[in-house]
Amino acid sequence: MKRTVLSLRRAFGTFQYYMSMVAGVITFVMMWLIDVNAVARKAINTPVPGGIEITQSLLTFSIMLPFGYVLFRGEHVNTVVLTSRLSHRTNHWLHVFWMTTGALLFAAVTYGAWIYAIRSYNMNEQVWGATIRFAVWPAKMAVAFGALLLSFQFALDALVALLTDGEGDLSNPVPDPEKALHHV
Repeated sequence: MKRTVLSLRRAFGTFQYYMSMVAGVITFVMMWLIDVNAVARKAINTPVPGGIEITQSLLTFSIMLPFGYVLFRGEHVNTVVLTSRLSHRTNHWLHVFWMTTGALLFAAVTYGAWIYAIRSYNMNEQVWGATIRFAVWPAKMAVAFGALLLSFQFALDALVALLTDGEGDLSNPVPDPEKALHHV
């Protein structure tokens, strides 16, 4: 069981890695869109039509997609002022508690964001930009999808913590997927 859960976590971590790469590409596209918009505005006095709206919509993808991967890697902000004074066993059960709480919280966020996104899609919600009408629902779907990825990662981490029962360091129980991808 433990091996299966660790394999599932590793596979999902690889998927999260690719989602963070997609977010990186989206950020790169946003950078170029902003640059082209600024140059076009100064050089030919005509901005990119819908440039601001496209950038705002892409921003939700670049923010929400990598959250789960950061949790998978254990590179989120971690304050240990209080927990460094607690026993290993107490820290283990606090870890299980917070991973479970995170899974439930982001499951609720996923549900709420999904309902909101579906409502936006059904009514064809659009925002009026300077020159074009722009659909809002894809950005709302990105929030729901990113929250779903984070919720799954929290749930997997809670399950791993329960199955390891305090054995060793829980911050990175599986090998780094980036090193495996770049191995020659």
